[in-house]
Amino acid sequence: MNVKYLLLALTLICFSCSDTATVSEDKFVGLWELKGRSMFEGIQVRIDKQGEKLSGRIFKLNDNKFIKMFADTNDVWVSEIRRSSNYQFRLVEKKIARDLFSLYGLSTSQEFKVQFIDDNTIGLATESADPLKSQIVYKRIQ
Repeated sequence: MNVKYLLLALTLICFSCSDTATVSEDKFVGLWELKGRSMFEGIQVRIDKQGEKLSGRIFKLNDNKFIKMFADTNDVWVSEIRRSSNYQFRLVEKKIARDLFSLYGLSTSQEFKVQFIDDNTIGLATESADPLKSQIVYKRIQ
């Protein structure tokens, strides 16, 4: 009788762990366009891997007057991407006008939970939200 319960428990453990394939960090490498935030809509960011660290620089600006005033091409936009589980990551974006914010002791970056919705879409969410259901996304261009 105890053997049946042991086999049942092992079977449940195996099935519950089967969909936890590890997502490669290399999937982030490429050119991405920001979607879902009006001020940042259309900004393009190139994410590259230098050694073991992933980071992204602005490749192309949009036409927003504040973006043009406080950002430039080749500025660091994504300062860090780190793994938080087999399929979720933490992405840190630098804020626009971060130099101005830092003068007043305000935060200069924002951290998101991120997850691949598909191979060409990354969902970004705040702490309590689900990245798979987010309207804030990075869409792969290249």
